[in-house]
Amino acid sequence: MNPFTQHTQQQGVTYIEHLLFAAGIAWRLLNSVFAFAVHAIFPFIDIDKTLDLEATANYLQERNHWIEHAKLHEQKNSTMMVDTKNHAVSH
Repeated sequence: MNPFTQHTQQQGVTYIEHLLFAAGIAWRLLNSVFAFAVHAIFPFIDIDKTLDLEATANYLQERNHWIEHAKLHEQKNSTMMVDTKNHAVSH
């Protein structure tokens, strides 16, 4: 199986959807890391509320929900395809 599509098919998303999903998380985390690094050096500079720990945790939970939903949707479609095939064979 193609290594570029094996994992994405298991997740129920296209390569492009996975690329955007993972890159979006990476970008968001890089922004949070930068904000925390600046705050570590300059404690008088506050971390923006959209990048603090709570907001970052919420963002990751939302993104995880999205990918899990896509995975469940793919599993449901796969099951329906198998059931359709089995039904067609039994007639």
